[in-house]
Amino acid sequence: MDCSEARDHLADLSRGRLPAGTADAVRAHVGACGACAEALQVDTEVRARVRLEAPRYAAPPALRERIRTLLADSAPAQTAPTRSGGWRTWLPGLRWTVGSLAGATAVVLLLGVGWLWMAKDPVSVLFDRAVDEHAEYVKDTMTRPAADPAAVMRDLNGKVDYAFEPVFPGDTQQQLVAGEVSDLPGKRAATFVYRDGSGRYTTLFLLPEAGVDIPAEGRMPIETFRPYHRVVSGRQLLLWKQGRLAFLLVSDLDQAGTASMFLKIRKAT
Repeated sequence: MDCSEARDHLADLSRGRLPAGTADAVRAHVGACGACAEALQVDTEVRARVRLEAPRYAAPPALRERIRTLLADSAPAQTAPTRSGGWRTWLPGLRWTVGSLAGATAVVLLLGVGWLWMAKDPVSVLFDRAVDEHAEYVKDTMTRPAADPAAVMRDLNGKVDYAFEPVFPGDTQQQLVAGEVSDLPGKRAATFVYRDGSGRYTTLFLLPEAGVDIPAEGRMPIETFRPYHRVVSGRQLLLWKQGRLAFLLVSDLDQAGTASMFLKIRKAT
């Protein structure tokens, strides 16, 4: 893959929209090309900046009800008669169409206002930031060798103001390649980055559980466990609590692979 082809795929790579084979080829090129790596970094930073500085707000109930009412009351557009005689003969047939367009325009305007009011819930804010952090770690560790798990644990324990037990140190399928401290919304997270043999990454964030409310719905059964599951920008995310900590997993793996990684982490701590 050359630079021209790789750059056509950079935006989709950072958003997790590429097929696995194409994504692996782009990652391999970016790992060996400084110019494309820089272009990927710029794309990732711009996307993170937009997410951070363009918040959305929750639509008030009255607005939601108004939109539902407009949609329910809006009559379907009637097809304009196709008769000869020029515009004077078919213009009357546009009455319902014009009315429907006016209603549709009002709905679009309200939806536009509603989008401005559509605030993300705290879990969504946390997930979006975690996905952006994950993308940064993928870029930063593409050529990094496996790390020493014991050294990573010691280093991170000294950088966060809460204690945590040793986590999954990696194995032959999933290598631990980095340990970082991430700034998630309102919390500092001890962060572990893993990479499999195909160059797919999984990032584990450990943070104090206080203030992290996990939704009751959307749970994914994995053996006897039921972590909260969501897909964001093509990545699999799992959120659960153990003791005084919340665990957040962001992975490039498919759902089955992410479940397998969850079990390795869950049973190791």
